[in-house]
Amino acid sequence: MPPMFQIETNILAVFEVSLGRRAIQLLLFCMAILCSAGAVAVAQKIEADKLPMYGQPGIERPENLKKADETFVRDTALKFGDRLAASRAMAAQGWVAVRSRNLDLAMERFNQSWLLNPKNYQAFWGFGAVLSERGKLREAAEQLGTARDLIDEPAQMNALLADVGAVNSEYAAHLSPDKQLERAHHFVVANQCFAESLDRDPNYASGWREWAISLYQQQRYSEAWVKAQRAQELKAEPFPPHFLENLKKKMSDIK
Repeated sequence: MPPMFQIETNILAVFEVSLGRRAIQLLLFCMAILCSAGAVAVAQKIEADKLPMYGQPGIERPENLKKADETFVRDTALKFGDRLAASRAMAAQGWVAVRSRNLDLAMERFNQSWLLNPKNYQAFWGFGAVLSERGKLREAAEQLGTARDLIDEPAQMNALLADVGAVNSEYAAHLSPDKQLERAHHFVVANQCFAESLDRDPNYASGWREWAISLYQQQRYSEAWVKAQRAQELKAEPFPPHFLENLKKKMSDIK
């Protein structure tokens, strides 16, 4: 038996002599409860770290972590010059983690970015990207909507609008048939975002590509084909495998 456990056994023996077995049983029961509570707290902390804004306001941030957050904010702001610059740096690291498919690290970095600047649209854009990758499309759409409200860099607006449109469209496509009104609402949001993006820059290839995919999901195949052709003219990223083939088939079935 390791020395530490031997010491614990000796202590319990002393308690057993002085308090009796019933008291020992009560003591062990209380210790088990405390250990269980500690395990729950650790589990909640781990889960909160994987959520936007550390799960707030639904999950209360423990006091010890709040103090750690304050220390992080102070030290990181000093390192990068101020909180705004530090927030941008953390968000940039978050995007690197997204591209590396390290979603837990990405969420941690975007959370840190949010701590440093709760108005940084990049943090919310990152939250949406991670949630989308995890299949939480409704939550992703909400976070991207916040990013759209906060964005202060016009050069990034087209890309953000395309992402907002794509996620809303994907969410609508996954809704059950009995949720037609919600489905229609999210498709409307998607179409508005794509239209706004391409009004700003008619040569934004990714916008044409994502809109084509969305219109396919909306069963608007002729419109999807026009958008897909424009995306190809602009050398957009290739469509998913068999997308164009399936789109052609849908159009021929209609005829």
